[in-house]
Amino acid sequence: MPTQAELYNALRAETVIASCRDLALQLLARTNSRQYLDECLRALQSPAVIAALDESHRPVLRDKCASFYHDSKRDKAGILREGLTRLLVHIEHPDDIDLYQRGVETYYRQPVDDVAQNLRAVALAGMAPIDPALACLYAARFLGEPFTSVFNCEPAMTAIDVLVAANQRLPIYQFLLHGGEGMARTSRGELTGKALESLGEDFPPHLYEQLIEKYQAIDQPTASMGIINWLIDRRAAALYDRLESLIMTSKDVDLRRYGLVMMAAARDDELSERLLRLARLARIDDIQLFIEALAICQHEERDMTLAQLRRRAGRSR
Repeated sequence: MPTQAELYNALRAETVIASCRDLALQLLARTNSRQYLDECLRALQSPAVIAALDESHRPVLRDKCASFYHDSKRDKAGILREGLTRLLVHIEHPDDIDLYQRGVETYYRQPVDDVAQNLRAVALAGMAPIDPALACLYAARFLGEPFTSVFNCEPAMTAIDVLVAANQRLPIYQFLLHGGEGMARTSRGELTGKALESLGEDFPPHLYEQLIEKYQAIDQPTASMGIINWLIDRRAAALYDRLESLIMTSKDVDLRRYGLVMMAAARDDELSERLLRLARLARIDDIQLFIEALAICQHEERDMTLAQLRRRAGRSR
């Protein structure tokens, strides 16, 4: 029988997908070395090897993942369990819901921050197709949770996906009313933006207008992008005045650029006409932004307006 070191070296040198998978699983079953475990997960998580995993490979992955729950001190940050859970989620066996249940309940609080957010997110994704109702309960809990990652906003981003897939948008609205502003103000505006664009086509425009007013006041770019996406994707014409105001009053140049480009890319007559009107009234500082947006606009008056903007830009130099 080869030693762990021999398996490790063979794995690092292997290029055949099936052999790489089998070596990684064989080493994974035998080792407790963090170096070897990391190499196993690196190999197993490559797209080609993941695609070659099936139910016959599940026992090794499940046993190893369960062992870290039994002795969590060997995986304090949950990184190994996260990697193993991702592989189990790919296999999609309903009997692994007990591991997903443990995953969504796992927190590892260092002196200040929790670092098991990705584990909770992956476990939630695995739970959702097996027990959608239970997954939605955890998803509602994760929205606005203080331990939401400032790096990728997990597990709350996955929570929104789970709620949308189940057509359960009330927790998202509740989050926007009471927790979204705090997230946007603490480097997690991406989460608030995703929530703002996830409320669905049948969300009442007058209630959405109240949300626009709330979030326009803080002018957080990634949150405001969610509003722009929702308004344009749903052709919410009744709120186009709000859309213009959100874009043009923002102090963030990149948000103004994004909003104008989205208006142009929508291929919507009313949005194109509004874009042209705004372009003709553009401030000197915004001329280049309008030139970029109009370059992809297909309105019949585009070329004339572009020429006017370029003349203005030339005179301002």
